[in-house]
Amino acid sequence: MTEHPYDGAEGRPLLDLVIKGMSVVDRDGTHVGTVEKVEGGHLKILRPDQRPRNQHQYVTPNWIVAVDDRVRLNLTLDEAKRY
Repeated sequence: MTEHPYDGAEGRPLLDLVIKGMSVVDRDGTHVGTVEKVEGGHLKILRPDQRPRNQHQYVTPNWIVAVDDRVRLNLTLDEAKRY
């Protein structure tokens, strides 16, 4: 079985596939936020559920497991909210 080079724990190469405006979903498929940009080796996302409204959150590359039409994380929404 051939593994796709942008799936799995490789983190950094996945950042190269991220585009501003992409949806970010947790491991359950729940919308977590929207990509603002890649900054300092991390993914900067907007989470509309945070206060103050539309506060940014940084996502470490280790949380990213795949990038296709969305950025897919290896955490649940509740786990992501803790950071």
